[in-house]
Amino acid sequence: MATLATRRVTRELPQADDVRARILDAAEAVFGQRGYAGATTREIAERAGIGKRMLFYYFPTKDAVYRAVLERVITGLVAIYEQTREQPGPIGLGDAIEGITRFTARNLPGMKVWLREIIDGGPHLDELTRTYIVPLYQRAGEGVAGNMASGVFRKSDPVHLMVNVGGVTLFYFLIAPMLRIIWNRDPLDATTVGERAAAARDCLLHGLAGPAGPKETSS
Repeated sequence: MATLATRRVTRELPQADDVRARILDAAEAVFGQRGYAGATTREIAERAGIGKRMLFYYFPTKDAVYRAVLERVITGLVAIYEQTREQPGPIGLGDAIEGITRFTARNLPGMKVWLREIIDGGPHLDELTRTYIVPLYQRAGEGVAGNMASGVFRKSDPVHLMVNVGGVTLFYFLIAPMLRIIWNRDPLDATTVGERAAAARDCLLHGLAGPAGPKETSS
């Protein structure tokens, strides 16, 4: 029979996960709007609907919240690759392109924070890159190199292909504010994002993968 303490922990865990997620959602928005220097824990707590004391219960410092925001975004990106890595070359690449596009659209504030960390050469860039991105590039690079060796993909440096995937998918969201001015539609509307995902997939598969593009079967 479960003890009173066990029942209490069981009830509290879902609530704790919910509060932590609310804090990270709020922190993404604040860091995305104001940058690290301009963000305050007071505003983060207010947006999360909690007091500062509770925020510091989950994250002891502003930097700890900031790092957790970055890590959540990065692990989300890594998960996309893990979900597509077993697919045949062009299909896996295409699914990864669409996955990154749709993930970015759903997590735009957090992606903005991560891209700013990259552009600014921020304090967590080296550690997080070595922990998550370097292994990802190594695993993905091996798969790409295998497809190049077998003639499925056009031969080049695998890193160039992976950089192109990031460039074609992520740059669109960086220029979304400009697109709103020059385009007679909302670039972040779900339908437009879907079209963008398909366009990015087509561009990379037929342009970068060379002869592999026409061989791709529908997924």
